[in-house]
Amino acid sequence: MHVNFWKKIKKIFVPETPDSEGEEKEELVIFGKEDPIDVQFTKNFIAGGGNFFYCENEQEVLVHLKEVIDYEHIDEIICFDKELKSLLNRVSIKTTENHKDCQEFAFLKCEYLAAFNGVIMLSSDQTRGNKQDDLPQNIIVYAHPEQIVPNLSDALQKLRRAKKNELPSNITSLKGNGSHGIDSANAKAIYLLLVEKNK
Repeated sequence: MHVNFWKKIKKIFVPETPDSEGEEKEELVIFGKEDPIDVQFTKNFIAGGGNFFYCENEQEVLVHLKEVIDYEHIDEIICFDKELKSLLNRVSIKTTENHKDCQEFAFLKCEYLAAFNGVIMLSSDQTRGNKQDDLPQNIIVYAHPEQIVPNLSDALQKLRRAKKNELPSNITSLKGNGSHGIDSANAKAIYLLLVEKNK
């Protein structure tokens, strides 16, 4: 995934202003069944109410993380991962591992991203055994493009192969609060930081 991909994605979701004078107009990009898997995921994730940030490097991660923190007026975040805690420390945000102390936001990694319906697969490895109902209604997710798979069935197969006899006790999927036909209790406000791995 590169800058050209992100420019293409922006053309889907940033509306044109045909009445604007003197501005260069771009044609709307229409995607079909042959869309690249990363485009499919991004399109479905945003359509389901998710907030998407593409990050080419760690500096962009910090910039977008700070934007979310400032926008949501976050003072403290539930976080279980050492690497993510380091990022939060660099933007001067306190962390806790006790969801009873902080019920506003969590910052988590994930297992996979499912392109078919734009959902995010989590396991107890990321949530420290907390069930989805125990997680805050607002979640920031840190992931890499390599974690995008066609659907949840593929994600589960990959997880089984990767974990072998140590399959996590709890596997769940996050859906944005704009998704239709789901239990509203399971709908979350999700901010996804999709981060390119260091070369």
